[in-house]
Amino acid sequence: MIMYNLDQLLKTFFKTENYTKEKLDKGLTNDNYLITVDRQRFVLRVPKSDANHIVQFAHEAKALNLVKKIDLDVNTLYYDQNTGIKITQYVDDFITFNEYQSEDRIIRVAHLMKRLHGLKQTIGYNFDPLARYQQYRSNVKHALIDDYQASNLIDEFKKIPSIPTLCHNDWVSGNIGFSQHKDYLIDYEYAGDNDPYFDVMSFLTENILTSQERECFINAYFDHPLTATEKICLSVYEDFHNLLWCTWAEMMFEHRQDDVYRQIAQTKLNQFNTKKTFE
Repeated sequence: MIMYNLDQLLKTFFKTENYTKEKLDKGLTNDNYLITVDRQRFVLRVPKSDANHIVQFAHEAKALNLVKKIDLDVNTLYYDQNTGIKITQYVDDFITFNEYQSEDRIIRVAHLMKRLHGLKQTIGYNFDPLARYQQYRSNVKHALIDDYQASNLIDEFKKIPSIPTLCHNDWVSGNIGFSQHKDYLIDYEYAGDNDPYFDVMSFLTENILTSQERECFINAYFDHPLTATEKICLSVYEDFHNLLWCTWAEMMFEHRQDDVYRQIAQTKLNQFNTKKTFE
């Protein structure tokens, strides 16, 4: 188990012993703290003890350097790629995708994603969804999706040609934020070179959306009517997403025995068994 001397880090970084630290109820793979120094607020992110088995911080560091060019993230003041500990500026009016209920939220997310993919750059780290699934599956004793179904889906997935670019790979609500002055995509722990289809389906599978919202996002992202081939690719990627993260969540549940992971696994299983279409 990794131990961090957080107080020493904060004293050294802020050059003061006068600060407050309040734990925030956010994050599955991290512990997050609100730090207040001289009325200024910051967020301290500390990976949980087994996070280095799930993500690689050196890859996140490369992704953070790239996205600085397009100003997607919150302002990072400190990042240690050996530990994954990060200090960022606190955004007072930051609200997550779930908290922001205005009708323009879907189009704003589509524009965020297009800006990221528009970089058309890579960081030299292949996210490799198939290898990731195999890694998760090898650490699961009781898979919720049977291996026969998984094998058939993987065969279809392998047929899709991939053009990798930097992708975020984890478009959950908490990683998408809005303020009066800026839209944000934060936390690049899973970032890596991947096909943009993966990000598209990450957003569509990780958030509770109506069919109209799904259609709105697809229209805003693609800017053209979907071809038959694109519809097939999206369908396969959707199924693979639910397979991948159902297996990840079951692995995490078996390892940590935390019910939140079993709930995630069940949600992904339900989504896997519910076929969606693309118009």
